[in-house]
Amino acid sequence: MIDPLALALGHVRNAVWQLMGNGQPDGLTLGLECLDLEAMLNPDDTEPAVVPCESTPAQSLAAARSVLEQIPDEVAPAAWSVLASLTAKLV
Repeated sequence: MIDPLALALGHVRNAVWQLMGNGQPDGLTLGLECLDLEAMLNPDDTEPAVVPCESTPAQSLAAARSVLEQIPDEVAPAAWSVLASLTAKLV
C-alpha cells in the first residue's frame, strides 16, 4: 500500500509539471507556489508517488486535497490555506 502523503505529493507534483509546462504567463508563478506547497507538506522528504496525471492542474490539486483530507494530522495547518488559494487561482 502506498503512503497517502506520497500520493498527495504525487498529485501536487503533477500540478507543478502541468503549470510549468503549459506556456501560460502565470504558469511559472503558480508552479512555484505549488512547489512551496509541496515543501510545506513534506518536511520529512517523502518521495512523491507516481500517480496518473489529471486533466488540469486544478484537478490535480483537488485529487491531492482528497487524499490529504484522509490524513489531516499529517498536514501542516498553513498548507490548507495555500492549497485553497492555489485552487481558487486555477478555477
